[in-house]
Amino acid sequence: MKLMKIALFTDGIWPYVIGGMQKHSYFLCRYFARNKINILLIHTSARISEDIIELSCFSEEEKKYIHAVWVAKPKVKSFPGHYIYQSWLYSREIYHKLGGFPDVDFIIAKGMTGWYFLTKKGRTTPRIGINIHGYEFMQKKANFKMYLESLLLRFPLTWVNRNADYVFSYGGKITGLIRNLGVPQDKIIEAPSAIEPEWMNDTNTSVHNPLQFVFIGRYERRKGIEEINRVAGDLFSKGYDFKFSFVGPIPSDKQLSFPKAQYYGKVVDKNILQKILTDADILVCPSYAEGMPNVIFEGMANGCAVIATDVGAVSILVNDKNGWLIPPANIEGLRQAMEQAIKSSSTEIREKKIAAYNHIAKHFIWEDVSKKLLHSIKTRVDNQ
Repeated sequence: MKLMKIALFTDGIWPYVIGGMQKHSYFLCRYFARNKINILLIHTSARISEDIIELSCFSEEEKKYIHAVWVAKPKVKSFPGHYIYQSWLYSREIYHKLGGFPDVDFIIAKGMTGWYFLTKKGRTTPRIGINIHGYEFMQKKANFKMYLESLLLRFPLTWVNRNADYVFSYGGKITGLIRNLGVPQDKIIEAPSAIEPEWMNDTNTSVHNPLQFVFIGRYERRKGIEEINRVAGDLFSKGYDFKFSFVGPIPSDKQLSFPKAQYYGKVVDKNILQKILTDADILVCPSYAEGMPNVIFEGMANGCAVIATDVGAVSILVNDKNGWLIPPANIEGLRQAMEQAIKSSSTEIREKKIAAYNHIAKHFIWEDVSKKLLHSIKTRVDNQ
């Protein structure tokens, strides 16, 4: 039987480029290869090295099915919207590097990597499915700068969505956002993200005294750190007994000065991060806009209940059985959730923690999710 060939256009893959989209690209490539799918991997990075050329992040068996092409991302001067122009140039560079459309059955184009190809596609070219991820430009904005950035993105992203053969969605509110761009339902392929079995840890079932919250992420306005600081600072000042740990490069002037607020800085070691998560009870993720955050997968896989905003595809992960789903940009909602968590009994928190782990274990392991995604792609390839 002929093996399916899939081209995966990316903005880089983890660990050579850091980011949620890059990590998602890495896992797609890895698990497609494990399913014996021939992958044409297009990737980039700030620099080229022997490690990147050899794709040391993949096993020798996985690499049998991966043909990688590294493409330098064109450099452009900084100006408002320069990253949009750079995305166009990068997509065009991929096209020229490959000498046109590759000989594959299907193209998955991450972000704007398929932009130039969409202007060239015809009836006989491979079908192109785009994967934009979060659609943050259509979600709530934390400030005026984010609003202006979203205006710049609206036209090119709308055009790419409408002209792609298929559009990948994590599900949840993401599908509704895609429909609002004028994409018909039959062109939308819903496929959630997932996590590796190595992240699963079912030992974090006890509840700490005092209750321990954790935030993981970089300092970025849309991540809601200011909201956490206001609520946690107020609760600390009122004498509530709890601990709050922060993981990520958070500036010192954005840090709380209470004894039970702890800052780890940037943590890249998986074992250290898992230890922090298993020492916690509740992950807090009050973002203004998201796709399907890796950090929620990681927290729930390590037995953390979750307080998160109902944005993107978060509602597929978080519900009232395993956490608290709150409105975005809502200080009072965050305050109520944290107060309710602190006042809850150990039994109630423990039940949410166990439910969080079980939800991930049952529905969101990469081996299972990748097979379902491949089935969706194959069905469309066979019917074209």
